[in-house]
Amino acid sequence: MSAVPASGVRQLGRHATVIGSVLVLVAFTALWEVFSRLSFVVPDVAATLGALVENLSDETYLGHLRATLIAVFWVFVIGVVLGGFLGLVLGLSKFARAMFEPILLAFNGMPKIVLYPLILPIFHLGYGSKIVMGVLFCVFPVLINVAAGVRDMPVVYWKLARSLDTSRWQQLTSFVLPAIRRPLLTGIRLAVSLATVGVVLSEFFATKEGLGRVVLQSYSGGDYAAMVATILLLITISFVISLLLWRLEKGVR
Repeated sequence: MSAVPASGVRQLGRHATVIGSVLVLVAFTALWEVFSRLSFVVPDVAATLGALVENLSDETYLGHLRATLIAVFWVFVIGVVLGGFLGLVLGLSKFARAMFEPILLAFNGMPKIVLYPLILPIFHLGYGSKIVMGVLFCVFPVLINVAAGVRDMPVVYWKLARSLDTSRWQQLTSFVLPAIRRPLLTGIRLAVSLATVGVVLSEFFATKEGLGRVVLQSYSGGDYAAMVATILLLITISFVISLLLWRLEKGVR
């Protein structure tokens, strides 16, 4: 029996991914309809999609969406830069790793939302408190993945860098960064979802605008279709970006 060509295997894998995604979507929609019959809090699919279309045609709602997306963007940028820098420091320095890694890992396991009452009086309402809270959520996956990637680099890379008499900067740009591309992309992919979670959670508690505020107001007013529509929009945005980053991550060798 002849072997299947590599191109055929890749095409079969893509078809399997599409089929699996369709099956998951169908199962999710069926379960959604079932739960909408069991609980008044869960609207049916048609009502939710209608509320989503109505929301996206409302200028006030689009302003809330814009406020959340701007906050998530800055949280993501700051979290990736800060997490990448701290991860490099921990990965490259045994002293820094021994001194700070246990504290950082313990802090990562702590529920960050408990710090919000302390953050709010310092950074006040608006973007300041949302960005700080979001960074606390998304910085750790980047930090941990980058530090692990640097720590697990093959020893032969360092020997080659020393044999070529490279500078510190050349070692970083020509050896370290190419070697940790995949763990870095993994951390970035996780940071997208956690940045959204951190921003929306902070919008639940004390903010004047944002989709978290919309969800809370919809729940308080009993407009469950609008509430679920906003949650669905947040999930879809985060899912699509994470999926694109996952495909990019898979392509890295």
